[in-house]
Amino acid sequence: MNKGLHHILLKNWWVIAFVLMACGFYLQAIHKKNRLVRALQERVDHLSLTKREAEEEKEELLLRIQSQEDPEWLELVLKEKLGVTAEGELKVVFE
Repeated sequence: MNKGLHHILLKNWWVIAFVLMACGFYLQAIHKKNRLVRALQERVDHLSLTKREAEEEKEELLLRIQSQEDPEWLELVLKEKLGVTAEGELKVVFE
């Protein structure tokens, strides 16, 4: 029986070699695909973070635009940036 198996292996060595090469190519392709998937996932994560930051900035800017129509906000900006005071308020300046 052992002699028969040895004879079959010698006669069909090319089939075994072909199967081993095919397995090697398959494993190499899988490894390459996995690296590409990881790289693309990192890119997706980075783009998602960038998108989230841009959306937050957009919301903040929209709030600032909307608040510019608010008289209380305008008064606050005038007080902080220009040092204007409302009637009846006392302005204190430290030097």
